[in-house]
Amino acid sequence: MSIHELAVKIGSYLGREIDADPSQELRMVFGLELFLGDIIKLIFITILAYFLAIIPEVLTIMAAACILRMVSGGEHCSAYYRCLIGGVLCFLLLGWMVHSLNPLLSTQFIILTAIICFLLAEIIFWKYAPGDTENKPITDEADQTRFKKLSLLLGLLYLIIMITFVGFASLRPFVLPIAVGMMEQAFTVTPWGYSFLHYVDHILDFDKWN
Repeated sequence: MSIHELAVKIGSYLGREIDADPSQELRMVFGLELFLGDIIKLIFITILAYFLAIIPEVLTIMAAACILRMVSGGEHCSAYYRCLIGGVLCFLLLGWMVHSLNPLLSTQFIILTAIICFLLAEIIFWKYAPGDTENKPITDEADQTRFKKLSLLLGLLYLIIMITFVGFASLRPFVLPIAVGMMEQAFTVTPWGYSFLHYVDHILDFDKWN
């Protein structure tokens, strides 16, 4: 049974129990599919990051991006396996990059990077958040305003956390991963992010290779 089929079964059951309309049931199925998929993705990424010795960086980037994603939205690949492959490659590559750069950067440069990433992310969220999808459209203006405000506030919270972490030697290595995770998620709500993920979706469409 695929992730989608399992999500459909659970969503249909929950829909019947709460007497949900078809659109609500579709949203539940979509959310369940993402949740189950993210658990599997987390397992894959953690195992591979462990062997690459970059677990702290990868998990921090992933946590920062995923928490922001809950309020800012963003594009997804059209099939789960494409999201899995693309997500694993993305987070491992970013984690490796941060792991390599962290020892080389001064504290002042890390602070500057955190501030620049915050400002860029806030501009992006102000202009483009929340980013919806075909399966999860955000058509209500009140919801759009609420998610935009939450995105901006969460970005500000990230900045406060990063500035606080800079003052502690044991926490300083987590500043750059948080900044990178914030920017990774911000990118997915931009038109360029949508175009890039559509391109990845096309490249990873193995069916067309047959």
